[in-house]
Amino acid sequence: MKFQANDSQSQSQSQTQDVHPSATEGTSGVRPPPRGEGARDGRDHPGTPDRPASPDHPDVGNAHLKPHGKFSWIWLIPIVAGALVVYLAYINYAKHGPTITVTFSGADGLQVDQTLVKHKAVGLGTVEDIELARDMSHVTVKIQMDATAKDIMTDHARFWVVRPRFSAGNISGIETLVSGAYIEVDPGAPGGKKETHFTGLEQPPGRTSDEPGHVFLIKADKLGSLSSGAPVYYRDVEVGELLSYDLGDGLGPVSLRVFVRAPYDKFVHPQTRFWNASGISIVMGSEGMHVELESIQSVISGGLAFETPRINEQDPPAEDNAQFHLFEDKAKADSAFYQVNIHYVTYFETSVQGLSNGAPVQLFGVQIGSVTDVKLVYDEDKKQMVARVAFDLQPERILSKTEPTNAAVANAQKMPFVDASVHVVLESSSLLTGAKDLSLVYKSNDGSKTQISLQKEGDATVLPSQGGGVDNLTAQLSDVATKVNKIPFEDIGNNIDAMTKSFNHLANQVDQKATPALAQLPGIMASAQGAMDKANGALGDQGYGQNSQFQHGLERLTNQMNDAMRNVRVLADYLDRHPEALIRGRSGGEK
Repeated sequence: MKFQANDSQSQSQSQTQDVHPSATEGTSGVRPPPRGEGARDGRDHPGTPDRPASPDHPDVGNAHLKPHGKFSWIWLIPIVAGALVVYLAYINYAKHGPTITVTFSGADGLQVDQTLVKHKAVGLGTVEDIELARDMSHVTVKIQMDATAKDIMTDHARFWVVRPRFSAGNISGIETLVSGAYIEVDPGAPGGKKETHFTGLEQPPGRTSDEPGHVFLIKADKLGSLSSGAPVYYRDVEVGELLSYDLGDGLGPVSLRVFVRAPYDKFVHPQTRFWNASGISIVMGSEGMHVELESIQSVISGGLAFETPRINEQDPPAEDNAQFHLFEDKAKADSAFYQVNIHYVTYFETSVQGLSNGAPVQLFGVQIGSVTDVKLVYDEDKKQMVARVAFDLQPERILSKTEPTNAAVANAQKMPFVDASVHVVLESSSLLTGAKDLSLVYKSNDGSKTQISLQKEGDATVLPSQGGGVDNLTAQLSDVATKVNKIPFEDIGNNIDAMTKSFNHLANQVDQKATPALAQLPGIMASAQGAMDKANGALGDQGYGQNSQFQHGLERLTNQMNDAMRNVRVLADYLDRHPEALIRGRSGGEK
């Protein structure tokens, strides 16, 4: 406020007077009038005496208080500062989302105020604090999430630390060698409940919530060399991976969760067969050595493969979480493609070493079934142990694919190998490995017309068996050796010795009686020579020699006989052309 002096005695305000320092008060330099003097409220009051002047104070009029009507711009500074603080506080509040906690087994690679939480390489939060649990079993990571992430903080969300990971079949997180580890979040399926406390995953999940595809459950008798992350192949193309496995109570099969990515999941049908494609498969058979492997990765970390029969490729795709069985190899998976199986049993009294489950059953060299069981049983009738071999025949292997299933089964039951004329023979498929298989052979019934009925064991038919292969050859050789051993070679030798002695005795007697005759032999030979000389002389020129009369007469007779034979041949030719000449005779014009 300002004070203005009013001089009642008409003194000019421009008059300059020295003012005593004690008279200066406040910001106006003018001492306000004392209570009861002058104008207290800035207005002239009648009857109020003016303060007299003194030598020390010049004449000063009464001070009047006057309100100021203008706003000072200096007040804008605190107002703007306060508004800025409120704005920054609002921005900071609006930017921050919920604060969550995630527990991990360890804090490797995590740093306060540096480690980020990301989804698809976009930051959604920052680690604020890391605390070790009181029991030191885990760590609790406090994370300040952004406002953009508040909608995905549900019980479906999953967290894991992305760091360099090196395994036998997979290498991931290489980029974190430069940028450092970070926490990845998968929002999960929508519709979850709000949550602020999570348990982190120790390994990255094989499938994220936004990746299209299907998950299938596979039951396996044993895990083998399979592990999480093992690839899944379809026609040598990697189409998925093994997410996890569960042993359950340890008594039943192993449960595998397999993910097949889209669009390859449409190739999985209810009739699809899965098999273990791990490692290298080496098969020694009648065709030689066969080596098979899916890929180098499946050799190192294991793998699975699947295939669907062609007749089922048009079926609808399998649903999510559909269950399948895992076969040990592709051969057993192929055998499972055949839905019709006719059960048979046979018994062997010889060694069945080398015959195992899955061994082929052949007819004329073509596989028509496989062995299902090999074991020893006691035969009550023979009072001895025998080898019981069970096998299945699949008529679909040899019947037309166009025939209906019911017709195939009906025809299979009428096939000729179900009668007693077929015998099961144990054959060696590889002399190198000793592997064996079964062959069905037809055996003649020796002209017998009697039909032999086959026995049954439950739903299995019992077929007769006979030895075969190397074992059969060995048995035959042993039988021959037994028969040879029964030959009385010693008696035969004694008889031959006696016959030799008799022959020598006879020869000696002949020699003694023939000696005089041999002494007269030279004279007899000389007489024979003389007779020969006389015969030659009689057949000479004067007898029957070349120039004798007998020789010339013989030549004439031979010529006449040749002419007669020629005429007979001409007559025969003529009669062949004119047989009527025998009755009518020869006409004059014919020759």
